[in-house]
Amino acid sequence: MKKVLLASAIALAATGHAYADYQFEVGGVYTDGEIANTDFDGLGVAGEFHFDKVDTSKGPLAEASFLDKSSFVNFAFLSIEPDLPNANDIDSTSVGGRFVTATNIIIEADFSTVDAGNNDTDTIRLGVGTYLNDNSDVVVSYSSEEDDNNNDVDYLNVDFHGVNPLNQGASVAYDVNLGYIDTDTDNGYQIAVGGTYYFNTMFGLGLNAGIADVGDTSFDEVSIEASFFPTEQVSLFVMISDGSQETNNVDIDSDAILIGGSLRF
Repeated sequence: MKKVLLASAIALAATGHAYADYQFEVGGVYTDGEIANTDFDGLGVAGEFHFDKVDTSKGPLAEASFLDKSSFVNFAFLSIEPDLPNANDIDSTSVGGRFVTATNIIIEADFSTVDAGNNDTDTIRLGVGTYLNDNSDVVVSYSSEEDDNNNDVDYLNVDFHGVNPLNQGASVAYDVNLGYIDTDTDNGYQIAVGGTYYFNTMFGLGLNAGIADVGDTSFDEVSIEASFFPTEQVSLFVMISDGSQETNNVDIDSDAILIGGSLRF
C-alpha cells in the first residue's frame, strides 16, 4: 500500500490586520528527508483557482477559503529524488476541486497519479459533505487506489474541520479524520487528529498526529508546522514530520522537512 504525504504548513507572526481578497494562489515547496536510511529531496509546485473572490476578513488568512465557503479547482506536482545510484524519481501529480452550493452542500473530486518509474499508482477520490455552521464542516469521501500490479486499496473516510474564534483576535483550528481501509488481502483503519493555534490572522503553529493499521502493517506519524503571512498576499510555511512503519516486525523510520511559500492574486 502506497501513501504519498503532501503536506503544507506556514511559519512566523505579524501584527496588524490588512485584508486583500484573492482569486488565485500559486506556490512552491522544497522537501528533504530520510526513509529507511535513504536520503531524498524534492521540489513541488501547486496552484488553486477560486470561482469567486475569496473574502479574507473572516479569520486567519490560512483559513480564508474555508471560512468563505469558496469553490475552487486546484493542482499539485511533486518530484522526489532518492539518493541512490540509478534510482527512479518519484513524481506525484494531482488535480481536483471543491464545490460549495448555496445551501452549504460540499462536493469534492480528486485524481492523483504517482509515477515511481517501474510502477504507477492512480487514485480517484469523491467526497460529499456539508457545513455544520459557518466555522465547521464534515465530508465523507471514498477513494480507490490501483497500481500497475493490480493491487487495489479502497478508503472510506470521514473528515471534520473547524475554526473557533478566541479572544483578542486569536483562534484555534482542528481536524479529525476517521477512515476504513480495505486491501486485496486485509482491512484496517486510520485515525488522525490535528490542531493549529492562530495567534492572530497571520501567524499559526500546529501539531498533527496519525496512525494506521492494516493486517501486519502499522503506521504512525507526528508533525509540527508553522505558518506566516508577512503580507496578506504572501505566505511562508514549514513542516517537520517524523514517522515509522512496521511490517511483520520490521521497522522503517522516516523523517522530513518541507518548506515553501505562495502568492495570492
